[in-house]
Amino acid sequence: MARYTLERINQKIALWEAADDAVSTGQEYSIAGKRLTRVDAGFIEKKLDRLYAQRDQLERGGGRVIVRTIRVGR
Repeated sequence: MARYTLERINQKIALWEAADDAVSTGQEYSIAGKRLTRVDAGFIEKKLDRLYAQRDQLERGGGRVIVRTIRVGR
């Protein structure tokens, strides 16, 4: 598990927003060694939803954010 600061969450949001922009125009995008394409738009959307929720929690003073990473098989 990892603890993210508000600054780090904002950095991650910026990266995933860029990926979303690239994928939405039909392009491929590479992030963390993984190539994402249009079919991965749902994955990107879920990731952004979680990051925005974590940011909202921190901004409301909800304390630290614990992130659990799971492996998704293809």
